[in-house]
Amino acid sequence: MQEEKSVLRERAGIFAIYLVVLFINAFVDLGHKIIIQNTIFMIYGEQTQLILTAIVNAMILVPFILLFTLSGHLSDKFAKPHIMRWSAFAAVLITLAITYCYYQGAYKSAFGFTLLLATQSAIYSPAKYGYIRECLKKAGLSIGNAYVSAVTLTSILLGTVFFSYLFELYLGLKQYSTPEEILIHIAPVGWVLVGLSMVELLATFGVRFYATKFSEVKLSIQKLITLHYLMSNIRAIKGNQIIWFSIWGTAIFWGMSQNLVAVIPALAKANLGVTSPLMVNAMLALSVIGIMVGAYLSARKSINSVKVNNIYTGSTTITVCAILVPIVSALGFIPNSTALIIVSTLILLFGIGAGMMLVPLNALIQAHSAKDGLGNVLAGKNWIQNMAMIGLLLLTVLLAKSNVSSVYILYLNALIAVVGFTVVLKRLKAIL
Repeated sequence: MQEEKSVLRERAGIFAIYLVVLFINAFVDLGHKIIIQNTIFMIYGEQTQLILTAIVNAMILVPFILLFTLSGHLSDKFAKPHIMRWSAFAAVLITLAITYCYYQGAYKSAFGFTLLLATQSAIYSPAKYGYIRECLKKAGLSIGNAYVSAVTLTSILLGTVFFSYLFELYLGLKQYSTPEEILIHIAPVGWVLVGLSMVELLATFGVRFYATKFSEVKLSIQKLITLHYLMSNIRAIKGNQIIWFSIWGTAIFWGMSQNLVAVIPALAKANLGVTSPLMVNAMLALSVIGIMVGAYLSARKSINSVKVNNIYTGSTTITVCAILVPIVSALGFIPNSTALIIVSTLILLFGIGAGMMLVPLNALIQAHSAKDGLGNVLAGKNWIQNMAMIGLLLLTVLLAKSNVSSVYILYLNALIAVVGFTVVLKRLKAIL
């Protein structure tokens, strides 16, 4: 405990600047996504809404899958502050293009820019998360991850509410028939994205370079194309069973969470009588509050070490809530207002369970990774997580195309939680 506090005091200022970079990065990435999703919510019915919301969330994940090897290699090969800086510069250019699309009412182009914004985030990700151990050293991993989780999730929480508020503010009470009309009316919000991206870029110049060992491995284009690196990294990750099953624990949760993000808006509109994008996003934001609370509780209990019991408690809470959300939503005799309160409470508890579980799992992954290979491990973690997320999102699209309701899609989500967490917990219990 004293060692962690000493490390944090020594590097507190630099770490604080780093947290500012993380905050703005998540804020900007979310802002455009919220605008597109709210536009979908306002225009389309349940089935189309399910499909388009799942697609926009899948577009955010595709670059993390395709750039898995490249992003990990860059993070291990080059100084992480450099990667953060160039990625932040790219975000400035992309948000300028997005703002132009808003003013032109170019809905399809703005929709497509979701993919490009996600591409810079995919390159960014291993470097920004690998910097935690570089700045705080191994002693500060648990509490460092707790701070990073809290800041990132606070950004998501505030961003969700902030951009939804701006969206409804610019739209007013007028009814719109096309997504193009909506984008034109909310276009000034684009300058918020541009301004924040510029602040993020400036903040990256305050992130200090620390002496660290860089990978000397040269990237082969042939091996990249033939997926040699991908399979090699997967084998390396799988070789450490603690890392392997910890990653799958996080992957199951994030897959479930993406399913919820895609389905809850349609569920709220069809089953709970919700018509406001701000209200829908406020419901989803409760999960973020819950994750923050859970992460705090987990970090407080594991100041000196990783507490495995938190993984069990968290995963059980997630599973129970995942089962109850569709059940409550389908009970027609419960008034919409009551059902809305119950479902919102369950979403909050779902988040608390997630926070309890994710902090120790992420700490286990980083603590058992080789120092000069952490970037590849984190990139591999991102790849597996995003494969799980995009897999569930594609399944959501297929089910929605088959006219399966949002309630039954959530029943499937609950089944995945029961089976997935049972397997992961059983294996981790045997190893640890």
